[in-house]
Amino acid sequence: MLRKLLGGTLTKPYFTWIERNLPFTIETLDEIRFYPYPDKIQRRLNRLRKKNAKVTEKFLLDQKRESQEKRLAEKAKDSLQRGNVDLTHLPLKEQNPGIITWAKIAGHNWWPAMIIDYRDCCMREPSFGCQWIMWYGDYQLSEVHHQLFLRFDKGMEKMCNYINNTKKHAYLVGVLQASKDYCSRLGFKTEDWTVNDALRYFARNKDSKESCAQRREDSVKIYDKYSACIAKKLNELKNNTNVDDDRTNDIKNSDDLRSAMNGNIAFESLCLKCLRVAEGKTEIHPFFEGSLCKECSDRYKPCMFLFGNDDKCFYCTVCAATGMMIICDKEDCPRVYCTACMKHLLCPTTYEQVLQEDPWECFLCATNNKPRPSFDSIIKPRANWKDKMINMFRTKSNPQQLVKRYQEKKKIRVLSLFDGLGTGLLVLLKLGLAVDTYYASEIDPDALMVTTAHFGDRIVHLGDVQDITKEKIQEIAPIDLLIGGSPCNDLSLANPARLGLYDPKGTGILFFEYCRIKDLLKEVNNECHLFWLFENVASMPTEYRLEINRHLGQEPDTIDSADFSPQHRLRLYWHNLPIEIHSLSTQREQDVQDILTPHCQRYSLVKKIRTVTTKVNSLKQGKLALKPILMKDESDSLWITELEEIFGFPRHYTDVKNLSATKRQGLIGKSWSVQTLTAIFRSLCPFFECNTIETN
Repeated sequence: MLRKLLGGTLTKPYFTWIERNLPFTIETLDEIRFYPYPDKIQRRLNRLRKKNAKVTEKFLLDQKRESQEKRLAEKAKDSLQRGNVDLTHLPLKEQNPGIITWAKIAGHNWWPAMIIDYRDCCMREPSFGCQWIMWYGDYQLSEVHHQLFLRFDKGMEKMCNYINNTKKHAYLVGVLQASKDYCSRLGFKTEDWTVNDALRYFARNKDSKESCAQRREDSVKIYDKYSACIAKKLNELKNNTNVDDDRTNDIKNSDDLRSAMNGNIAFESLCLKCLRVAEGKTEIHPFFEGSLCKECSDRYKPCMFLFGNDDKCFYCTVCAATGMMIICDKEDCPRVYCTACMKHLLCPTTYEQVLQEDPWECFLCATNNKPRPSFDSIIKPRANWKDKMINMFRTKSNPQQLVKRYQEKKKIRVLSLFDGLGTGLLVLLKLGLAVDTYYASEIDPDALMVTTAHFGDRIVHLGDVQDITKEKIQEIAPIDLLIGGSPCNDLSLANPARLGLYDPKGTGILFFEYCRIKDLLKEVNNECHLFWLFENVASMPTEYRLEINRHLGQEPDTIDSADFSPQHRLRLYWHNLPIEIHSLSTQREQDVQDILTPHCQRYSLVKKIRTVTTKVNSLKQGKLALKPILMKDESDSLWITELEEIFGFPRHYTDVKNLSATKRQGLIGKSWSVQTLTAIFRSLCPFFECNTIETN
């Protein structure tokens, strides 16, 4: 462009050419403007303008939506503060699954509905401060904010005139059915009722002190929790399953599958994921008679132990597909099956019948120690699937050999690196394991004060992990259990400034200290078997995880603490402990409401809180970062004592040295979940001496 502007041919270096040929204009070069822009630049600007316009439009819509939600919350809060408590409002503490109520969404009038547990309607957890409901009349599902519910009897009184004047058939049908369900719970015979009968009843009893009609609290079955018509509609949701077209086409177009069905080839040679006979090395399918080719096995393995907060796997047990799943109703079975595998491979002639079963137990669930009958199945479940799964997914430790080695039980000797709040010792004592010596490496003075206050000299402190030498390892050996979780700040995707594994200025490099000490222990432990466990954040870049895999020699197990506690805390665990990950999730499911301080009118707006970190804002929930607790109609944060219980610690565990709430949260946010570690360490009980008195 300069050449066209100045004329002539430019030669390098350009600045020298300009000094020689244009000595009087050199000072004005910075003032040269090219306008209109050259074609190439203009085209680029046009593309950027279109792209930025879309981004700006999306940003403005998000801002508008968030501001509307904030105004709604503030308006509701102000109305509560200005006047008396609205007796027609259904309070949060009474918003339980199965309750008949009136609900409202923007742009529509109040409408009768029933509150539904998200697990029963196959939906995700409700959004912050919301409940899932099923509307009477059209029986559709919606999410409604907890402040937009009315007591049913008060709602009937409020909506009486509208009901008398409306011509909406679906609305009148819904009001009648809701009234019949409500009154039948109070003992009335409502089969022949009309809308007028319902209105007369509520007009006659509008001043009655009779309590709200409740559903059975002691049952988890759909037909006990909800009314008959709602239970029927919920079951229909399961029946209206969309069969996965891609998987269906794979099944119908597989020549190798047809050959196996005709007996020309053995099913054991057929990969059940890609439905082809694999060339080269294969692995057996752990659950059904068939195999997995190398490529499919690499994709299948990581999917089998990724569970949601309902203790059910995210992926199909046969092919590891996602999408619409049919879930086993047995409480301790995590298995699910995609609709295509169910309809075309597992129960092709009884598919509709299976969908009607409630509860339904899957093909792997044992009845009198035998698999469920599957006469019409094209692929058959393995009778010894538990053994096959253990061989495929468990780490290299052999529990049968370990039992022989540990016939004479002894007290356990432990080395905990990055010990934090002494979670390892707390869990071992909780399980009743007799601890001989517990060595710990920790440098945080506040954490050291907490562990000293609770355990005194039961913990032998070794100082900085980087200062632990080979001589010190020889001195404390033998060690039965090595545990640790190096700081995750420089490995987490949540930190855009992370330094990674190898930067000497970061904390990621401390992982290699764990590896160094693990190798030293194996060298000096002689005949003593070393159990080991390493934990870190799940949201790390793939290259970091693969590098850790390479140094530890195996893939990690993925465990979410929501299976054991009221918190989502997804973590990776590398270990050689003799555990079956699928069998860990056997505890009663716990929500945030279960741990809130009683008698203080505190109610949770969420079922599970998101991962708590060292940052204060991590206690806030949802896109708007709102406080998750409602106390006397005011929003409130979790108290530190409640946060301690969420992590499994006793209340006031970190209440030492007059530590501030912020510092106490920082200590808790860096620690392990006691409930999760308890489930993992329970596998050690058969190998070491147990002291039942210590459990108390």
